[in-house]
Amino acid sequence: MTHLYHPIALSFLIVRAASICHSFSHDTSLIPRSRIPSNLLRHRRHPPSCTSTISSRGTYFPLCKAVSPPTLTLRWNSPTDSDVSPTTTTPPPERQEKKSTSPPDLHPPTLQAIAHALFIRAQNVPGTKLRFADDGSMEPWEITYAAGTITQRFAEEWMAKENLNPAEDEGDEELMQVMSGRIMAVLTRLEELEEDLLKRCVRNNNDEVKDKITSLGVPEEELKAWETNEGDPIKRVNDVAAAIDAVCLFDEPLRYNRARSLLAMFLHEIEGPGMRRNNVVIPCMDVDFLSKDEASILFGSKDKQEELSSSDDDATGDSESTSAAIDDSAEEESDETGDVADEKMARPSLHPITIDAIEDALRLRAQNSTTSPLRIIDAQMEWFEVQYSIMKFADRFMEKYTKAAASKSENDESPWTEEELQTIGGRIVGVLMRLDDLEWEWNHRISTSSLADPDSPSMVPYDLWKTTLGLHAPHPEAVEQTCFRTVDASLSEEKEFARTRAERMLALFLMNIEGPGFEASGNEVPGGSTPEFIEDAVQLELMMPRTKKND
Repeated sequence: MTHLYHPIALSFLIVRAASICHSFSHDTSLIPRSRIPSNLLRHRRHPPSCTSTISSRGTYFPLCKAVSPPTLTLRWNSPTDSDVSPTTTTPPPERQEKKSTSPPDLHPPTLQAIAHALFIRAQNVPGTKLRFADDGSMEPWEITYAAGTITQRFAEEWMAKENLNPAEDEGDEELMQVMSGRIMAVLTRLEELEEDLLKRCVRNNNDEVKDKITSLGVPEEELKAWETNEGDPIKRVNDVAAAIDAVCLFDEPLRYNRARSLLAMFLHEIEGPGMRRNNVVIPCMDVDFLSKDEASILFGSKDKQEELSSSDDDATGDSESTSAAIDDSAEEESDETGDVADEKMARPSLHPITIDAIEDALRLRAQNSTTSPLRIIDAQMEWFEVQYSIMKFADRFMEKYTKAAASKSENDESPWTEEELQTIGGRIVGVLMRLDDLEWEWNHRISTSSLADPDSPSMVPYDLWKTTLGLHAPHPEAVEQTCFRTVDASLSEEKEFARTRAERMLALFLMNIEGPGFEASGNEVPGGSTPEFIEDAVQLELMMPRTKKND
């Protein structure tokens, strides 16, 4: 088993799912794992065999070998106190000495990684593509792979340089998670961030700030290419890409300055709002590496920035006047609002097709194919192989479904909007990336609830567990956490079992990951994140997000 620090390339898998499918516009996945219950800090390297020795907490693997994405158990909590390990370890003297110093600044290594990525992109090195070519020559996952490779390399080097030990120290783990997550998030959003950067610089471009725009990493050649091709979007994109790549090949300071601008925009407008709205504090959230003039070009005047940052507080303080204003205007806008509501109500649910995909994936995973793995099968397999297979599965499923739907349509068009398709694809990837952990969590919650208590009147009979809960009953043998081959065989042969399990996995994802994420960022998703396909009130209650209990 390798000892690569895998959370680096993969800590933000839902971020990439969002980047590919554009189903999330705000990244709320950067909450440190020190705030995550310890019983959920797991990601299986390979599934338990029927002869494995499994504890009541499920299979656990050392964090130095694999760590689950921070978004996974963001708001989940251990239902019992026994799940939290009481043991602690005393760090060696050199570790104690390091802890007495202030934590390292995350911005310099993050900027170095982004700047290096710009250089790699300019070289157009095979296997490390960071700019998508919409000509059929590449697929979106290739950008994810390249970004993950760069992120992992820089994070490992920085970890060794700073003498960090994330496997044993939660503070170090938090630093690694935050830094690697930011690098990954920026690199998978490069084109979006760069387009926004260009627009801001063009809007503020004049002789007085010309030097300041250059200090933001935007060369004159790039600005010219953008401004002179306004009528030809395709030529504009190609010329701008050629211009910035030509400069990035030889101008190291410009690469670093551009990295500063991209990271600043990400912190200020993507990560920051979601974190602060959710009252979450993580290391190095402030943009403290821009000059006053540079910040003014990117974000406007200081007064405007303060106005924007305090808008939430103003809205809360003026809730009464706001409510009155809404009441006054409600009658005037009722007809328009009603039309919009009717249009939303008329749209078909996105859940059935998503459940179809997860159900198919469960049966495919049960084959334990080494050529298309949907889980870590053995010690020789790496997580990126699973990641690749999941991306390919989602891509093929969506292509097959959209073609079938279009063929049934009178005008050969898909019944889904582009945004809906992106949301469906993002959910498929999001669930499959977390499938092992979602299964563990659901089994754990059910097993510790009244539904599994023989003395409770609400207990679900063992012969109904598969079709009611999507789980193997713990009697006569608890195979969910001890024998994956038994579960796989049942999923392959029993369609209703696979369907019920797929529904529960999607519901957990919607209620614990997607829903809270969108709520924190203030965004909406087509059709909402409510799992209306789960009708059992007890099960819905068990699926609710759980906050960590204080001792």
